[in-house]
This record gives sequence, C-alpha cells and structure tokens, in this order.
Amino acid sequence: MPEILANAFVERASEQLPWFALVLLISAATSSLVSSERRRRLGLTRFLLGYLCIVAVPFFGVIVLRSALREGLEQAGHGWWAALWISLFWMVTFIVLAQWVVRRMPPTRGWLRDYRRAGRDIWRDRLARWLGIRSRD
Repeated sequence: MPEILANAFVERASEQLPWFALVLLISAATSSLVSSERRRRLGLTRFLLGYLCIVAVPFFGVIVLRSALREGLEQAGHGWWAALWISLFWMVTFIVLAQWVVRRMPPTRGWLRDYRRAGRDIWRDRLARWLGIRSRD
C-alpha cells in the first residue's frame, strides 16, 4: 500500500504543479497591481518575495498536496470520504507547520516581516489621513 500511495502521489503531484504555478503567478500579478503602494515602498523584488512567503504554502497545500494525497489514498483502497478527511487533515497539518517554518527561518522571516511592516505603515498613514491626524514626522 505505501508503494501504491507513493506512486499515485508522485503522478498526481506532477499533474498539479503547473496549476499551482499558474495560480501563484496570477495571484502575485493581481496582488502586485492592487498593492501599488506596498510595492512602491518595498520594491518589486522584496514585495514579491514577501507576498510569496504568505501564499505559496497554502496554495501548494491545497492544489498539489491535498489533491495528490486524496488520489493516492483512493487508489490505495480508501473510500472517497476517508480519502477526503485524511487528505484534509494532512493538508492542514502541512500548512500549519510550513507557515511556522516560513515565519521563523531566515531569509523568509525577513521578507515576511518587511512585507507586513509595509502594510502596517500604509494603513497607519491612511487612517491618519482619514481621521485628519497630523504626522509626527
């Protein structure tokens, strides 16, 4: 059974990787267009690195890992419902652990910190402008 599961996982994951790349590319392009102020403050490279630290892990977990694992479990003899729940459990576990690693390991920790700091600064400036508060700078 582990051999069947591994073969199905590799086969299905290789089919899903182009979809993962396409969704990631569209998401990054859309975010880059919408978040022009954050992109301006960080520069395009730091902006994209920070953004990808946030979205790559969940997209990979949902698109590649879960679909490949579910397919492998079904081929290994699990029923549809069992495969669904087991793949959901492992998808969530992967996302939680991978995001924990991304938040704490260099260099992704710095990219994520810069991305979030730029967003916080932008919102602080917007709220000050909307509420008519003068900047202390």
